[in-house]
Amino acid sequence: MKVNKIVPQGYCNGVKRALEIVDNAINNPNTIRPIYLLGNIIHNKHVVNNLITRGVIVVEDKSKTRLELLDNINSGSVIFSAHGVSPQVYIKAKQKGLNIIDASCGNVLIVHKKITDYLSKGYDCIYIGTKNHPECEGILGINNQIHFISSIDDIDSLDIKNDKIYSTNQTTLSMYDIKSIFDKLRDKYPSIIVDDKICNATTVRQEAMANQEPVDLCIVVGDPSSSNTKKLAKVSYEKAKIPTVLCEDLDSLDKSLLDNVKSVSISSGASTPDYIVDEIIKYLRTK
Repeated sequence: MKVNKIVPQGYCNGVKRALEIVDNAINNPNTIRPIYLLGNIIHNKHVVNNLITRGVIVVEDKSKTRLELLDNINSGSVIFSAHGVSPQVYIKAKQKGLNIIDASCGNVLIVHKKITDYLSKGYDCIYIGTKNHPECEGILGINNQIHFISSIDDIDSLDIKNDKIYSTNQTTLSMYDIKSIFDKLRDKYPSIIVDDKICNATTVRQEAMANQEPVDLCIVVGDPSSSNTKKLAKVSYEKAKIPTVLCEDLDSLDKSLLDNVKSVSISSGASTPDYIVDEIIKYLRTK
């Protein structure tokens, strides 16, 4: 079987930085114990499980916000994930006397600052993101007056009278979806300031998926809860017009999909370790 490994792959800079921060905290004997992760540091169960074996305690419950999860941490160090957290989470962690270790992605923090700055100048802010995603939770916690939309259809329900409007977005959305949303926002609010904050790593990977060579099947490797991973699969299917499957690892790959397949492309989300992709490629080359 012919296998085309789409580049770039591997951890993005934000993920690398977050994992380095956690690794340094674990290896530093002066880090106040116990060490807690407030939610998964990144969206990849293999990485998170490895950290658990090294003594880190993960506090995660999809039905609860980061602010609510803090109720389960009363001592030691708390690590904020790469997705960022709301100002209320910072305040609560400090009030509880916790040692805060911030692994927030720099690109996410830029969005926090931009929204905060525009709010202070009297702008209404429209934020585009994925419902219940931790990055969005942190942003929306800045101010309860932020207008949140998750699709182009949500624009119809906006009723903003202010002529000063700023709009930005979650860093891991589809670059193709966001364009149509911004275009419609401009039509409805001609004076709006549009600020596309999809990170470069996301953009480059999506472009590579859209422009990949024709193959029988594309495999995207990553956690099914990862926004950037799901967007890669969507771009492959909708833009490259290639049958596409998302899998977490070799064990979760539906092998029956490989029947009569002679060529495969493979990509991965920004939180997927290289060794997982390499294991799948090795298997595919035996077919």
